[in-house]
Amino acid sequence: MAEWSDDVMAEGWRQACLLRERLLTGSSVPLLAPPNTIRLFPGEVVHASAPMRHEVWYGMDVTYSQSVVAFGGPVLFAAGLLASAVGNARARSNAARMAAEQWRFHGENQTILTNHRILAFAGGRWLTWAHQSVMELWAAPREFAVVLVFSGIDPLRLTGPAAPWFAVALAFILYGQGFLAERPEFQGMGTLRAHPQRASGPNALGPGEEGRARG
Repeated sequence: MAEWSDDVMAEGWRQACLLRERLLTGSSVPLLAPPNTIRLFPGEVVHASAPMRHEVWYGMDVTYSQSVVAFGGPVLFAAGLLASAVGNARARSNAARMAAEQWRFHGENQTILTNHRILAFAGGRWLTWAHQSVMELWAAPREFAVVLVFSGIDPLRLTGPAAPWFAVALAFILYGQGFLAERPEFQGMGTLRAHPQRASGPNALGPGEEGRARG
């Protein structure tokens, strides 16, 4: 997994600040030429294409096998049962940790933002997340992260240098200019400001935590 340099992160922050400034002064979200081979909906336009780290929030069904190792006389037999119990307890704990709801990494993928959806080619197939299915936007531009919570499918977190730009554009597309101007998540995005610290770790901005941008 590639690590982005501070210069790349700083440029991503600068571009996001410029985008917010332009949107608040009446400009529209910029347009890109559509990819040559990707089929778009009638009236669909492309706003951005950038590499992003994808994570999805969900739990898993995890199974584990128990073992019993006991042999020899009473002392060895008891020791074997104790060792088996310890091993089984550890296996149960590991299984519970793996099954718990958490952010699960789904690759670093080229990610396209249009006026209708987010698209990404991952795992040998195209994935799409429609804007009409978004219930909440949890924007954290200062952490280079943006989370989308949908109706009927698992939440998606995007991180990387382009995340602040995506957060600004999505806020404008989904909620409008007033939301982008008033939400505290976007305050202080001055173009001359040094870029902030990147997201602190894999658990940053999880469901139920601070950083939500509610409609």
